[in-house]
Amino acid sequence: MNGEIMNKNWKKNIRDAYKQLKDDIVWLYPNNTTETFLSVIWNASQKAFDIPREVQVMVDANENLYISYGTPGFVSFEGHEDELINGAPMKLPIRCWIHTHPFGTAFWSMTDWKSLKTWKPVLDSAIVLGDNEYLAYGLDTQVAKKVLFGVMEPPETVINYKTEEEELTVSSVSGINEEIKMEEE
Repeated sequence: MNGEIMNKNWKKNIRDAYKQLKDDIVWLYPNNTTETFLSVIWNASQKAFDIPREVQVMVDANENLYISYGTPGFVSFEGHEDELINGAPMKLPIRCWIHTHPFGTAFWSMTDWKSLKTWKPVLDSAIVLGDNEYLAYGLDTQVAKKVLFGVMEPPETVINYKTEEEELTVSSVSGINEEIKMEEE
């Protein structure tokens, strides 16, 4: 699996971001700080490997992170067992399970629903990341929040569009320049 990794620091980047942001992170109803952290995970999923791959991050009761990656369509801890004893064994309950769908939208696949059902007794919340969106889910309440987020560029046809105010400013400046030229002559 190591030949697949293009950025050897991808797990460290996720852990460093979490360490910096964790005091303000909210799992069930993610805020801007949480979205920043989710973006770090999404970017790892897209750029840390030879191809976009699913990445999962589990946050345990002690706020330790357990991280693994898989194929473009599946992720588990198989082959990443060392991650499960990273520093300390995982402490239940799991505060949040985050994973990516690198080629799609944020939704719960049938495999995801089965995982959620299996882990429900010890899992507080879960978040799935898609392309510039996430779906956060509280297992006890069954309340979900789906959000589109990211950088939104205007369409090419709008980039050169000038508002009336901009047009007036341009024509006023042009008029003033013409008056100055006439006075100089």
